[in-house]
Amino acid sequence: MRQGALALFAKASSLSLLCLCFTATAAQEEQSADEDGAPPPPVPVVVIEEPKPGAEMPAPPPTFTPATPRQAEQAPQFPGGEAALRAYLGNNLQYPAKAVQDEVQGAVVVDFDVDVDGTIQNILIVRDIGGGCGAEAERLVRKMPRWQPGRQGGEAVKATYRLNIHFVLTH
Repeated sequence: MRQGALALFAKASSLSLLCLCFTATAAQEEQSADEDGAPPPPVPVVVIEEPKPGAEMPAPPPTFTPATPRQAEQAPQFPGGEAALRAYLGNNLQYPAKAVQDEVQGAVVVDFDVDVDGTIQNILIVRDIGGGCGAEAERLVRKMPRWQPGRQGGEAVKATYRLNIHFVLTH
């Protein structure tokens, strides 16, 4: 008997809510029609069905929180500057055999943090071109010497750096 009373209460509550929605919509239509004389645009109605007994509830959609890069007034710098960084990459890059076989070329994009002591942390391959190039780019970054950290207000701060490593085949 108790379940029947709950079901009746639920149906009565739904009916009251439905009536309240129609009343609110009708009041909005009157107000909109009075202001500019044209009928309001139709309101979309979404029907939500009750889950069947014993049915699993669907999982909520995954959420995505974009990373907020930490920047500094003065960006971190490879020891010796940009020219030294290019020389380091040119001297240490080992083109993966699979990439050579498949003729893979392009740029691998790598993000990493340079900590206050110049160590590299949180390496993230943002864009990989395949053929083992992403793994090689990560190896290169892991092998790098300590950087000069970024600076904010004269103080060393942890900052994010984005590096493009170009893989180009020469025949």
